[in-house]
Amino acid sequence: MRKRQIIIDCDPGLDDAVALLAAFAASDMLDLVGITTVAGNVRAELTQRNARIIRELAGRGREIPVCAGAPAPLLRDAVTAEAFHGSTGLGNIAFPRPRVRASRAHAVNFLIRTLRAGKGFPLTLVMTGPMTNLALALSMAPDITEGLEEIVVMGGADSEGGNITPYAEFNVFADPHAAAAVFRCGVAMRVLNLDVTHQIRTSDDQIARVRALGSKQAVAAADLLAASNRLEESAKGREAPLHDPSTILCLLRPDLFEGRQATVRVVTEEGERFGQTVPDYREDGHVLWYNQADADAVFSEMLGQIARYGE
Repeated sequence: MRKRQIIIDCDPGLDDAVALLAAFAASDMLDLVGITTVAGNVRAELTQRNARIIRELAGRGREIPVCAGAPAPLLRDAVTAEAFHGSTGLGNIAFPRPRVRASRAHAVNFLIRTLRAGKGFPLTLVMTGPMTNLALALSMAPDITEGLEEIVVMGGADSEGGNITPYAEFNVFADPHAAAAVFRCGVAMRVLNLDVTHQIRTSDDQIARVRALGSKQAVAAADLLAASNRLEESAKGREAPLHDPSTILCLLRPDLFEGRQATVRVVTEEGERFGQTVPDYREDGHVLWYNQADADAVFSEMLGQIARYGE
């Protein structure tokens, strides 16, 4: 069976880092051809550094390029989330400095070149941060949609409300104009939004099961998940949702998630609803808006993937 070729566009970020570890582990099913980074959870120079840290932690090197991308949103002022992810973006965990440099290619150019080359065998783009890079690529080269099989996004919210404002989820709020462009592009999308990710929370006991796997990658994943829990509990008094890893887990086990077809509008007008996603549920919609997940089975899938580092 042909592996699914994927690009991960991300802003690591504690949960982005766990998503990357899961993707690297699933190399029998996922062919990760590149990582593009964007400003979001922390500044752009840190997101590309963090992606390189996780790449080397997973035992991978130059064969999977890390390409730094947009340092700021399209139109709005930049927002970041150091209060949640720590000043480094990785919870101030002491990881070794990455040895392998980032690619010289800009993330937007990498996306254009790779997606154009993928027209015969379209790729999946997994997006776990603001959507600035893809919006820029679509503006420069609209034909790249032919090289996209689907886009899998962590972002947005409907019934759950927002996590950065009462209405907006962080990744969309950080660049709503980019998100609006991506949702309009017509490519099939799956959206892991707060309606579903808030159902998937990782308890301290579950984190202990990850740590007990014993590999350096499992211990790092446990440290990242524990940092997320500490920060979520201090801010909101509850366990942290498994936001970004859900994108990888739904590629591996789509049967664990349920949703409804929709089209999605993003509020780009200034005001209290700025950055809100508004799904219009309709059978002919190109967006699968997830709203249910088997949380225990999703965690078990993640645990199984992280366990592969010890094999």
